[in-house]
Amino acid sequence: MYRAAALILAIVVVVIAVRLGEEPVRAIHKPEVRPAPEAFETMGATGGSASDEGEQKIGDFEAPEYVPDYEILEKSLDAREGAFAVRLLIDTRSRKEEYFALIARDLKTRYSDYDAVSVEFTDTEDLLFYDEDLVSKDLLPYHGGALVFNTYDGALYLGYIYGPPNMDGYYVRSAD
Repeated sequence: MYRAAALILAIVVVVIAVRLGEEPVRAIHKPEVRPAPEAFETMGATGGSASDEGEQKIGDFEAPEYVPDYEILEKSLDAREGAFAVRLLIDTRSRKEEYFALIARDLKTRYSDYDAVSVEFTDTEDLLFYDEDLVSKDLLPYHGGALVFNTYDGALYLGYIYGPPNMDGYYVRSAD
């Protein structure tokens, strides 16, 4: 009895599939189509629009008057889709977001030839040693990060597909 029911069900499924395969598939309703976002005008020092070359500079490149002490522990270069970037691991005793912003502004000046700079903030004060190996790197506390974008290509490299999130040229967060 179960075999007969299973056989009938299989035949019904095959018949329905064959009938649907002969007819074109139609949408239930027409989807809404919106225009793409328009290019926005920059408010940086160089002016222009986002549709200009991707190498157009974003933000101010003057170093701040005061910068908290920091040391670059690691530096790795990267390039993707025409953008040149550097990733930095920064050792600092600072913990506040405003201090991280000052360091990010200083790094923006120091690495102005790059399209983008990715920064992680840590503090090695409580570690006996840091030897750039995976074991001691896993012990590093994460206190925050910064994304510095010097060009539109750099903003795209960092994942901002609709352009930079601001005209300052950096985005900073401290960890909770």
